[in-house]
Amino acid sequence: MTFQTNIRRASSYKSVAKNSRVLSATPHDLVALLFAELRDSLDLMIENARRDNHGKLFEYRAKALGILNGLDESLDFEAAGDLAQTLHSIYAEAGRRIQAEVGTSFIERAESAREMLHEIEKAWLAIAPVK
Repeated sequence: MTFQTNIRRASSYKSVAKNSRVLSATPHDLVALLFAELRDSLDLMIENARRDNHGKLFEYRAKALGILNGLDESLDFEAAGDLAQTLHSIYAEAGRRIQAEVGTSFIERAESAREMLHEIEKAWLAIAPVK
């Protein structure tokens, strides 16, 4: 068995595990999964920025922005009112920081966006419904 075959199998197993979690997830769990994916994408984006690997940086930035957009679009302004508006504002600011020009302060801006979003993730996890 080659190294590449092992990588493909591991990737396949990871994909099956993720799909299983999604299929059995509650709405709360789905949002938690999105936050986890967002955090992972931001971590990888920042790591690749430090390595000056712009190709991967842009790949993970696009993924992070897509997830962030999905979280923003799922806000229910009618039901959540001011809370939804506050989250919308935070998501918009995080998006601006993630989309900052790659340069001297990019990593700091990206890290600050990651921290903002991590605080929301922690709050979301703290209000998990009792199963």
